[in-house]
Amino acid sequence: MSDMLKFALSRAEALVLFDALSRLVDSDGFADAAEDLAANSLLCALERDLAAVVDADYAFLVARAKEELTEDIED
Repeated sequence: MSDMLKFALSRAEALVLFDALSRLVDSDGFADAAEDLAANSLLCALERDLAAVVDADYAFLVARAKEELTEDIED
């Protein structure tokens, strides 16, 4: 595909996005095969860059990443 996009995410953003996409892919919650393929492609790209995905403390790391992302949000 010649129209490639590049963007940057913080490690916390990437980990939270990976976790959310994983659940969505597992639930088969897509409207069609194209959405499923696009989500899986992004999931694979995130997985390549996130060593935390295979870490034994994955749940803790995701929770900490969520805290990091929301710590500046006022109630």
